[in-house]
Amino acid sequence: MKKNMKTLLSSLILTTATIIPICPTDVGIAKSQNNKQYEVFNKLKLNATINDSATIIYGKEAENKICDSTEDEVKINVLCRESMWSSNEFYKNGKLRYLNYSFYLYPEDKKSSDPGEFTSGRMVLVFKSKENSKDLHLVEKTWSTLSNENTHKVYDSKKIKKGMTKNQLDSIMTGKGVGPHESVTYTDYSKVGYQDGASKPNYSKPSKIYSYSITNQKNNKHYYFEMKYNKSKKSNTVSYGEISTVRN
Repeated sequence: MKKNMKTLLSSLILTTATIIPICPTDVGIAKSQNNKQYEVFNKLKLNATINDSATIIYGKEAENKICDSTEDEVKINVLCRESMWSSNEFYKNGKLRYLNYSFYLYPEDKKSSDPGEFTSGRMVLVFKSKENSKDLHLVEKTWSTLSNENTHKVYDSKKIKKGMTKNQLDSIMTGKGVGPHESVTYTDYSKVGYQDGASKPNYSKPSKIYSYSITNQKNNKHYYFEMKYNKSKKSNTVSYGEISTVRN
């Protein structure tokens, strides 16, 4: 994931409010709906086209959920009924270099029925094209569980660093282990190539990334970090991290 997208997703997850009335019937309905949505998430295949992905998400309604992009310079099929974020890249002469779209589905709290209003969601799908192509393919899929609050605290005298294993993290925070992750992301750029801005494509192998959010004991520092498999250490290690100040 791009650094700016990581920051955006982390911010969205942290600021989105989940409000579910304490009622057995409502809770049961919410869980049932959540399970069905998660089944859809599992069925989605990386490198699938946007049309094939839409069929899995919407079934027979797929044709009504796909429309032309509203952007003047790009005419392609997109998921027109979902919140969308685009980071397309163009050459200096204005010619398209590659397409990159993120779609946010299954919002926790949607206050508006306007499909153009930006909302976060349990499922985030990223579609990208190869250079000089408009053929979009699913390269990332993220499932967020906003109810997974991590109550562990990083000791005030310690810091989370890149390369740390779960055992090393466990030694610098309260509680046992690392605590629950807030999201899991599956990526595969082996076909179209990962790019940040005008960088050359990196055809990285498929990966599975766990994201966490946690504060220190004084609650004045927030840590967002990601963990994925490290071949040399033969275990998941911290692959990316951000520290921000919490305003109380």
